[in-house]
Amino acid sequence: MIENTKNKKIKLIGITGKMGSGKSLFSFFFRKKGIPVYSSDQRGKILMNQVKIIKQNVIKYFGKDSYRKNKINKTYLSEIVFKNPIALKLLCTIVHPWMSLDFKQWISSIIKKKEKKTLYVIKESAILFESRTYKECDFIITITSPKKNMIERIIKRDNLNENQIIDRLKNQISNKKRKKKSHFVIKNYSSTYHLQKESDRIHKLLEKLITQKNQ
Repeated sequence: MIENTKNKKIKLIGITGKMGSGKSLFSFFFRKKGIPVYSSDQRGKILMNQVKIIKQNVIKYFGKDSYRKNKINKTYLSEIVFKNPIALKLLCTIVHPWMSLDFKQWISSIIKKKEKKTLYVIKESAILFESRTYKECDFIITITSPKKNMIERIIKRDNLNENQIIDRLKNQISNKKRKKKSHFVIKNYSSTYHLQKESDRIHKLLEKLITQKNQ
């Protein structure tokens, strides 16, 4: 929950899911409705490239190959952290304080810019549970999808082979554990149109729930 300058409460919605599940597309549909969306994955990459102390600590603990031409070497680092939960936790420890500050600044800018009432904002993160930031959320939405579909999406998007993808999926938190801590579970099993309709449904439901709580 976030308190704006008028003492009103803005709800924080977390959207998460395994890699290739479709969480970014789902978040995009909310962005099209005018809902502010904070992409933790995108902002994390930017901060890792721009914040000097993050660079120093990443190189210290993960090696010089973590950066290539002064830019984060996503392929190299992903191979380490997505195979080793301890390494992922360490990376979260390095980046999270800066992510937290960046998120607070983002929220402040949203409150200042918005003239009309903002009921909720979204934080999209692949590691919402691993980073423990799920505890900040009022509602959590988990996106699930068949393994075959996830693999196909990741192959199109990233320069990874099927075995690499399967290894990374195995080392991510299971959907069973995600579901236990989620308020909504969206099955991304069919078309983009279906996912968009699900975003419409959830948006209306969130507006209703939040309005009722604010009364």
